[in-house]
Amino acid sequence: MTHSPAPLIKRFVPLMGAALAVMVTSGAALASVQPAPAPKVAAMANEQLRVVTANLAFRGPDAVRNDWNTIGPEADIVFVQEAKNVRLRDILGDGWAVRQDTSSEDRQGSAVVIRKSAVKSIGELQLVKGVDANDCDSPQGGIMTRWIAQVDVQLNNNRWIRTASLHLPPARCQTGLGSPYAVMADNVVAFAKRSGRILVLGADWNKVVDDDPNDIGARTGLKPRGPDTGTRIDGFYVSPEISTNDLRHLPQTGSDHRPVRMTIAVPAP
Repeated sequence: MTHSPAPLIKRFVPLMGAALAVMVTSGAALASVQPAPAPKVAAMANEQLRVVTANLAFRGPDAVRNDWNTIGPEADIVFVQEAKNVRLRDILGDGWAVRQDTSSEDRQGSAVVIRKSAVKSIGELQLVKGVDANDCDSPQGGIMTRWIAQVDVQLNNNRWIRTASLHLPPARCQTGLGSPYAVMADNVVAFAKRSGRILVLGADWNKVVDDDPNDIGARTGLKPRGPDTGTRIDGFYVSPEISTNDLRHLPQTGSDHRPVRMTIAVPAP
């Protein structure tokens, strides 16, 4: 005997409804255990670093090693001048990356030293000529060729910055247009303008940092940062994107220049 189609359909429809109900319930249960969407990663904060500029006054390893007891604990990046009598990598520990060209006295004079743990990556040293050797028409003597010691550094927030240590000529070489000081000031301006990266320059400027008749700050857009008291010729020029605070002299070392310290805050790229 055969069954008519109608009773079969009547039995099949409830079964289909039950199956659909199970599928819907299972889908809701699965949805309830799916991981929540990952939160958006917050933008990385400004990276803070302590920078120090220090003229070592042409002294040797023992004297500079003593100086570092004052400088080292206060610094992540050190801009060094008058270092022709010391090979810094010979006296500093493995925690420091030394960028100093020791192939000749004039090239050795300015250097950049970076605390390895404070940054992500450190480039190689590049020397850019500041001014040729000159006798400055002075009985006190002239100057050797002076260089801008440049090192690119990647910070922990992934920003690359360009750091540079330099030493402008002394007063006996500051005799107006065409003098060694004016020539090097022009070369510093050209260096800054073609840099392509935000800059931190640390130097013995041999003039009051924020009162420069050669207008390095005005011509480059860099901000001068020098101490308010004492000898005011050591300090920094920084790109306008960088904020600064805690600018002060460190205690006197064996040099006739007191190191100058500052904290910078560098925005993420």
